[in-house]
Amino acid sequence: MTREALSSRRWPLTCFQPLDSTLAGDLAISTHAWIRDIAWLLHTPDMVDLACAGRPSLDALGLADTAQRRRWLAAQEGLAARFQRRFQQRPARLGLYHELLWQWILEHAPLTRLLAHNVTLKLEGRTLGELDLFYTTRRRHDCEERPRLEHAELAIKFFLGLPTGPGSAGDAGRWVGVGSFDSLAIKSHRLMTRQLPMGASAAAASAREKALPGAVLHQRIIMPGVLYHPWRQPLGLPTLATDSVLQGLWCHHADWPALRESLPAGTRAHMRYKPHWLAPPLTPPQPLAMLDAALGTHFAQRSTPRHLELQLSDGRSCRLYIVSDAWPLALPLPPHAASPSGR
Repeated sequence: MTREALSSRRWPLTCFQPLDSTLAGDLAISTHAWIRDIAWLLHTPDMVDLACAGRPSLDALGLADTAQRRRWLAAQEGLAARFQRRFQQRPARLGLYHELLWQWILEHAPLTRLLAHNVTLKLEGRTLGELDLFYTTRRRHDCEERPRLEHAELAIKFFLGLPTGPGSAGDAGRWVGVGSFDSLAIKSHRLMTRQLPMGASAAAASAREKALPGAVLHQRIIMPGVLYHPWRQPLGLPTLATDSVLQGLWCHHADWPALRESLPAGTRAHMRYKPHWLAPPLTPPQPLAMLDAALGTHFAQRSTPRHLELQLSDGRSCRLYIVSDAWPLALPLPPHAASPSGR
C-alpha cells in the first residue's frame, strides 16, 4: 500500500491488500508454520529506512531464483526435528522466535554462514550488553580484500498510530506499542545509538575477531513489522517508515461493532496467536459474528489486546489490533536525543 493510497475515500477498505503472488507460491511449499514464517520473512520489507543497511536481499542469501528458493524451503522440512529442539529451548516470545528464524535462515541459506548469536559483551566482569548475531557471506565483495563480518541487530515490531501525540504528524513517537512503553522513535533510536555502536566498539573487538579473524565489519538492522492506523482515519506514515512497510488497522473494543458493520458482507477473520503472527494462517477464517462472544469474554476479564487478520471475500486481507477501551493508559516519552535520520 502506497503513501498516496492512505488518503483514499474508500478507507478503511484500502488497507486490505492481496497476498503477493510470489509469496503465495512460496507459502504453498509447506504446511509447517515455521517454514511458512521463514518464507514470510524472506519477502517482508523492513519497517524503517535508517542510516545503515537493512535486511539481506534474496540475492545476498542465494535465494533470488524462485525455483531454487522453493527447493530450499522444501528441504527445510527434513530439518524440522532439529528446528523444534531449538524452538523448545526458548520462551515462546515473538521477538525470540523472530531471532531464531533469522539465525536459521543465515545458517542454512546457500550464500551465508552464521558465525555467532546472542553475543554477550563484558568488561572487567561487568556485562555491557548483547549483540544479536554475526554472520558472513560466501560471496567476496570486489572492493574488499578481507572477508566481511556482518553484524545484524534484529527486531520485529507492531506499532499503533495516534492522531495526536509527540512532535509533528510525521513523528515516529506517535507510533507506539500496545504496552505503551515503546515507540517507533524509541526503538529506532536505541538500535542506532546503542546496539550498532556497541557492535563496533573496542569492547566488542575480541568477539568480532573470534567470529571472523581479520574481517571488515559491516552492520545492518533487520526490522520487519506492521504499522496500524486508527480504523476511522488513515494517518500519514512516519518519516522513518519505508514506502513498502506493512500496514493494518486498530480500534478500541467498543468500536468493534461499528467497524464490523462497515465491512462488506462475507468478511471473515482469523484470531492470531503468538508466536505465529507472521505468515497467513492455514486454517479457514471465521465469520465475524462468531468472534463477538470471544472478544466480549476476553475484554471483560483482561485488558490485553487481541490480534486479528480480516479477510474479504475476494481474498484481500488486513491485520487488525483490538485494544481495551482505556488504551493507551500512558504514552512513552520520546528519546532524549533527536530521532535517527533516514538515509
